[in-house]
Parts: sequence; structure tokens; C-alpha cells
Amino acid sequence: MGAELDVPFTVLQTARAAWDAAGDELDGAWRRLAKASTSGLSAEVSGAVEGFREPWADELKVTAGQAQGYAEEFVFFRGLVIIADRAQAERLRALLPWAQHDAGVSG
Repeated sequence: MGAELDVPFTVLQTARAAWDAAGDELDGAWRRLAKASTSGLSAEVSGAVEGFREPWADELKVTAGQAQGYAEEFVFFRGLVIIADRAQAERLRALLPWAQHDAGVSG
């Protein structure tokens, strides 16, 4: 059984590009944060920086991967042209900009 997501294709393209850009930005952010130097800082400050840096770099890395995965959902959709089922249509709709969150799903 097929499903339809009632949203212009250009909106899907724009959403994919936005998720792709977010993934790229987050990827760069975690890499820069992971390489941040603590040289020249006191041991106390250096310890505080390390306590912040490592978990946030890990979190940014995970979030970058999620954003890239969301962009790939749109690429996958483009290859299918028709969404396989209602659940997939609703999942894709949830990744759209807020203005399209009420896009109709039928099927």
C-alpha cells in the first residue's frame, strides 16, 4: 500500500539541503572542539576544559551523524518517488521545516 505526502518537491529538496548543511556544520564543530588546545592554561582550568570538551565533542559527533542521516532520508525518498507506507510518510514529514509539519499524508 502506497502513501502520499502532500508537500511540494522543492520543499523536500530544501529540507534535505538544510539537514545536509547542519550535518556538515556539526561535523566541523565537533572536530574543532576535539582539537582545542589547553596548553597555557592552569591545571585547574585545563581539567575543567577537558571535562566540558570531551562529552560535548562526543555529543556533537552523534548529532552530526543524525543530521546527515536525516539528509539521507530525503535522498532515499527521491530514489523511491513513492513513499512505501504511511509511517514512513509521517517520519519524513517530521523532518520537514515547521511550516510543513501539517502536510497531509494519505494512503
